[in-house]
Order: sequence, then C-alpha cells, then structure tokens
Amino acid sequence: MPQRLLLAAFLVAYFVILCVLSVRAPIDKDFFPDEKWRLTLPLYFYEHGSLPTGYEESTRMTPWGFSYASYPLMLSTVLGGILMKIMGLVTSNINWIVFAGRLVCIGAGVVFAYFVIRISALLFDRPISYLFASTVIFLPQIVFCSLYFNNDIIALCGSSMILYSWLLGFKNGWSIRSGILLALGVSVIALSYYNAYSWILMSIFVYFLIWHRSSDSFVSLFQNRRFYRMTFMIIGIVLVLILPFFIRAAIINHGDFLGFSTVSRMSEQYGESNYKPAGRPTPQHLGMSLWGMLTTNHYLGGTNSWLLFTYRSFIGVFGPMKVFLPQIMYILFGLIFAIGVVGCIAGTILDAVHGSYGERGYFDAVMLCNMVIVIALALQYSYATDYQAQGRYILPMVLSFMYFVMRGWSYALNAVDAAAKRKELVYLLCGGVIGAECCLVIISFVAYYLPAVR
Repeated sequence: MPQRLLLAAFLVAYFVILCVLSVRAPIDKDFFPDEKWRLTLPLYFYEHGSLPTGYEESTRMTPWGFSYASYPLMLSTVLGGILMKIMGLVTSNINWIVFAGRLVCIGAGVVFAYFVIRISALLFDRPISYLFASTVIFLPQIVFCSLYFNNDIIALCGSSMILYSWLLGFKNGWSIRSGILLALGVSVIALSYYNAYSWILMSIFVYFLIWHRSSDSFVSLFQNRRFYRMTFMIIGIVLVLILPFFIRAAIINHGDFLGFSTVSRMSEQYGESNYKPAGRPTPQHLGMSLWGMLTTNHYLGGTNSWLLFTYRSFIGVFGPMKVFLPQIMYILFGLIFAIGVVGCIAGTILDAVHGSYGERGYFDAVMLCNMVIVIALALQYSYATDYQAQGRYILPMVLSFMYFVMRGWSYALNAVDAAAKRKELVYLLCGGVIGAECCLVIISFVAYYLPAVR
C-alpha cells in the first residue's frame, strides 16, 4: 500500500479513536482540566450569536473571578461556536453540542499528528523518524489534550505547522507554500496560547537565517524583490487573521489588547480572597526562592514537587490533574528521554570535537532557545502569578525537546549499527520501543479513562 494511503488510513483511524474517547467523556463530571470554564465561551457564542466580552457573569470563573474571554485568544472559541451552531441545527442535546465544540481540538490533534509525521521524515532517516513520530503522537498527555476543548492542542498544531515550514525552507528555500504555512502557523499560535509565543519569536530569526543562506550578504538580501514580496505576503496574512481579535480586545478592555491587566483587575474585583492577585499564596508572596518552589511539597503534598508533578503531567495525568498513569509509563518514557538526552549530549560533543557539527548548530540553537523560553514562562507564572505544576504548560516545547531526544537515539543506534553491523537490529530496537509505547498508551486509557466515564 502506498505511503500516502497508509498515512491517510492512520489519520482517519486516529480521528475515529479520538472521537470515540471524546464523546464518551461526560460534561458534568469535571473530567477535563479547565474545560468547564473554557466551554462557556463557545457556548455563549452558540446561545447569543456573538463572542463574549469577559464581563458576562456566566463566563467568569469561580473562584478566580476572571474570564478567558478577556484575552484575544479566541480562535478555538470562534471555530467551536460555529461547529456548535451547526450541530444545533441537528439536535438540541447538550452532549452532542459540546462534542461539536470538542471537534476543534480533535481536528487539531489530527492535524498535529499529520505534521509531526511529515516533520519526522525531514528530520531523521528511518527508523528514527518512526520513533520520533510515535513518541510525540502517542505521548499520553497529547492524546488527552486532543479529547476536550482547550487551547493547548491548538497551539501544538500551530507549532507543528511552523516547524514544518522551517524545514521546508531549510531544504528548498522559502516558497509560496512554506511561506503561507508559516503565516498560518504563526496566526494559530498568536490566537491560542501565550506560552507558545516562543515559536513566533524564533520564526523571525529562522526566516532571516534561511534567506541569508541563499544570499551573499544582508545587503544583497535587502535588494531582493522576492524577499520583500514573500515578507509582505506573510505579514499580510498574519495581520489579516489576528488583528481583528487584538483590536476587539483593545476596544473591550480599554486599550489592554493582551488582556493581562483586565484579568488581574477582574480577579481582584470578583475573585475570592485567596484567589485575588494581591493575596494569592504564590511562592513569591510566601518568600520562597525559585529552587524552593521547584522542590517544595507545600502545594501538592506527599512527595510531589513542581519538578516531579510537571514531569509526570508532561507525560500524562488525566482528569482534573488527579488521575495518574501506571508507574511503568513514567519509567518507560523517562528512560526514553534519558537515553536520548545523554546520547544527544555525547554525540554533539563528539561532532564538535571532530568538526562535523556544521550549520546544524543554528537550528539546534533555535530549538534550545525555544525550550528555554517555554520553561521560563511556565516557571515565572508558577512563581509570581499562580502556582501551576502542570506539564501542559510546557507542552509547547515538545517538538523541540523530542528533536534533541531523538538526535540522541540516532547517535546511540548508529553506534549499535556500527558495532553489530546489523541494520535489522536497529529496526528491531525501534520497533520494540514503538510497540511498547502503543501498548502502554492503550492500557492507560482503558484502565484509567474509560472506567472513569462509565
């Protein structure tokens, strides 16, 4: 069977599986983190035919006192509200109407999987490309985020579009196709999740880097008419798509186009005492150091610290951050990550020593900076705004992180191949890891997800 048919079959099967898991999740059990409050936005659109402003009591979150509608990040709300309207023409059953809203994130999860597979083929040779794609797509937390209404998977979808456009640009230079894809990816992230904005920032550097590689100098680059046409096209697409939302937010929030000051003000006005910004028991307010925040169990109890809980929930913690996976899942993925990171460090040092690192250093630097920014934003939010040891807050770095992990696996498996002189052994090792990932993900959802929604 041709590869395109295999890819299409996989994506259709993945979409069906996500739909089945999503439709079985009730809307009255708070099974998904934050969905109850995020759904108030598309439901408002469904009921009133217009976007909420954030000042409606029905969209304000208890006990925090603010509304997600105060932010301009309304892409999922618009798409979800439209799908809810369409579903409302067929049925008035609220479960199916909510499922229609969730289809936005199910679709984003499938699109993300598609681009991850495309990215894997450009980043790595087989069988490492298979291992990269499977480890990213079957990361339990990513599958989980694809089941309910949220902005996390929307941002991941945008990041995959951006990374794929970069790789196309590095391979063939910027074209109309890769330029439009970059613009769409930037727009998706701009309207979905602030923690993923590092992809937009890094895109500026990568965009000029790719142009510079095809020019003699920056002077000649700025004399290139094609450069201007491509640049204005990308900027134009982005502005047309995102400006209406930011202008609307600025008007509603009296100039606060990002929504930060409005959210803080509403939290102070409507939030309960412990949730008002001025009195919120953040690590900063409690006088902790950053390291103290990372290691304390003051907030989570038991042996749970920010580091441990973020690590676990990056891999997968279901429900309202209370349903843990079997311990073997954290051990297996931790082993995969550890082998990759150690292999990447060792292999990179060897490449640098032998002078074979080459231009890849620029790409590695971009991916590393992306990781640092995402983690820094999550740390700053937990330390100064609201303690949230949630792995989904650092999920925007997953593609960058997995790139380095699989680079390490590539070094390690090349060493195995060189020592054993048997390519089939490398395929066998990769196949074993992929098979273990698939089996354990299935077991996790059967054991923890399905019984919880019966």
